[in-house]
Amino acid sequence: MKSKKEMRKKVLELRKELLEKDVLEKSKIITNKIIVLKEFLESKNIMVYMDFSNEVSTKFIIEKCFEMGKKVFLPKVVRQSKRGYLEVYQITDIKNQLSKGTYGILEPKEEAAKKVHGKTIDMVVVPGVAFDEKRNRIGYGAGYYDAFLKDTKEGCHKVGIAFEVQICSHIPTEEHDVPLDMIVTEERIIR
Repeated sequence: MKSKKEMRKKVLELRKELLEKDVLEKSKIITNKIIVLKEFLESKNIMVYMDFSNEVSTKFIIEKCFEMGKKVFLPKVVRQSKRGYLEVYQITDIKNQLSKGTYGILEPKEEAAKKVHGKTIDMVVVPGVAFDEKRNRIGYGAGYYDAFLKDTKEGCHKVGIAFEVQICSHIPTEEHDVPLDMIVTEERIIR
C-alpha cells in the first residue's frame, strides 16, 4: 500500500499531463452532472473552490450557480501560527471580488466580499488530489478542508469533483479524515 505522500505525487503527475482542452471539456461534463443532482437543486448556499494547477475548473459551476439564483461562497485560507483554517465569504462577482491569496490561488478579498459562518453552507464542492470509491480523499496535506468539513451543519452535502485519473483503488485514512457524500468525475458519480 502506498503512502498518502506517494499517492499525492503520482496523481498530481497524472493530472499535470492533462491537456488544457481536456481539462475544460471534462470540467464542463462534471458541471453538467452536478447541476442536475437532487442535492444541488435543493441547495441554496453552495461553497466552491477556485481551481488551480489542472484541477477541475470550477468557473462553470460558479456561473451556473449565479444563473440559477444560488448563493456562491468561496474559502479563504487564514494563517494562524502553525495551523491555518478556512473562512467563508459570499461572492457575487468573480472578476472584482477575488485576488491571489495563499498558494497563489484566487480567494475572496475581505473588503469586497461578505464573510459568513460555515454552517450557512448547504453544499460544499471539495477539491482534492486523489479520491477512492469509498469517497475518501487526499488533499494537499494542510488539513484545511477536513477541519472545515467536520464543522459543517448536519445535512450539508460534501461533493468531491475530480477527473477519472484521480480515482485510486484505495486511500489510507486517518482519524481526522472526513469522507465525502459523493465524488463526481467525467465518467461517473461515486456514492
